[in-house]
Amino acid sequence: MRRLLVLMVVAAALGHVAIAQSSPKLDEVLARATTYVTGYEAAFSLLVSEETYVQEIQRPVTNSGGNLSRSNPGGGISSGGPIKRQVLRSDYLLVQLGPGAGWMPFRDVFEVNAAKVKDREDRLVKLFLSDDATRFDQADRVMAESTRHNIGNVARTINIPTLAMMFLHPRVRERFSFESAGDETIDGRLVRRVKYREAARPTIMRTTRGADLMLEGHLWIEPDTGVVVKTAMTAADPAVRANVSVTFKRDGQLSIWVPAQMEEFYKSAQSVDEIHATATYANVRRFQVNTGEKLGKPPGH
Repeated sequence: MRRLLVLMVVAAALGHVAIAQSSPKLDEVLARATTYVTGYEAAFSLLVSEETYVQEIQRPVTNSGGNLSRSNPGGGISSGGPIKRQVLRSDYLLVQLGPGAGWMPFRDVFEVNAAKVKDREDRLVKLFLSDDATRFDQADRVMAESTRHNIGNVARTINIPTLAMMFLHPRVRERFSFESAGDETIDGRLVRRVKYREAARPTIMRTTRGADLMLEGHLWIEPDTGVVVKTAMTAADPAVRANVSVTFKRDGQLSIWVPAQMEEFYKSAQSVDEIHATATYANVRRFQVNTGEKLGKPPGH
């Protein structure tokens, strides 16, 4: 019996060694992820979905004098819950701008807090499926009209579900440094968590004042396939801090991974309030359209 136990322990140890030896190196994982992103880019130029976008303004509560309370037993600062809440339902489009340029988002709100604000016309979908040379300008006006329903005092330019994934694109990847942050399991899938940090200047994104806005965060990648199942991104400057995380799910009907949920956090240095938002996506459809004449527009313009 003792010999059998020893053999089992040795066999288990050898099994762990074999797993460790077969685990792909970071360079291999990144190469597979780059291939995946390039294929993902070719899979569609227009992704359409129905978005439910829940936004809250939360005001942290400070215990005066650091006294203990039922709401905050440890003293200091705790969340006071939402002081304002907005629920938007929209037609949401991701329009591809060209190889390595990523996607530009457009939102057409048709319902606010369960009240219809206009008839649902799928006007953005119809616009981009047309050959109208002014469709980007028209879509910009629709987006500006929808943005007025956002709550809070922070402009949102990095809340694009596919933005962080595009940092793996061969035309962009050299701008970033990457390092392995270990293996994890997400929904039963073994993934490699990879930390990234923007190193090149000028940065991809700019502040409203035209200054560099460095991006950093994590990517969760299936080591053997390169599939990106989750992304997290942080952008911060002296005026504002923003965190955006996105989880993807495989759509069996489309045979591609699509955004499932996007979570956002914003904190302005000029306000004690925090903005929290969660967007979920349903009824996802993809199309191939010609957007070549507008390739010059950057994401989050």
